[in-house]
Amino acid sequence: MSVEKVLASAKAEVDAGYREGTNNDTKFGKWYGLNNQPWCAMYVSWCFKEAGLSDLVAAQSKKGFASCEAGLKWFASKGQLVPVGQAKAGDIAFFQFDDDAQADHVGIVKWHHTTLKYLQVYEGNTSGDVKGSQSNGDGAFLKKRPYKLIMGVARPNYEA
Repeated sequence: MSVEKVLASAKAEVDAGYREGTNNDTKFGKWYGLNNQPWCAMYVSWCFKEAGLSDLVAAQSKKGFASCEAGLKWFASKGQLVPVGQAKAGDIAFFQFDDDAQADHVGIVKWHHTTLKYLQVYEGNTSGDVKGSQSNGDGAFLKKRPYKLIMGVARPNYEA
């Protein structure tokens, strides 16, 4: 199934311990054509590409999106946002870590804990702990994110 392919791709990067080079030098940025830039959205786009589903995230180009804000606006314009409480595996979670009302970061939902109100999310360009930058870190990690940090959840049209 398509969701499993996307999750497998995201998990493979985390399991491999992917880390960026100097100054956001990544295979994701090189592939997208925007190396040395924050790469969380390009990581998400790469995971969909690896699953053969780039068209589901084609917010800025046929490859997907490099800007969290552009991705969130695109999914909103297509009516593909869902309430955080309904997030499920394969959805795309957009995060807000500051007060500027713009999406700061993005990842792919692995699991949703509805009772404790958090998501487990595969993310690129984040830190492995809470001390480093959450929106411009150095690697791919599986993170636990409380609802309060989630700005929006998009559901790609896997059925298309």
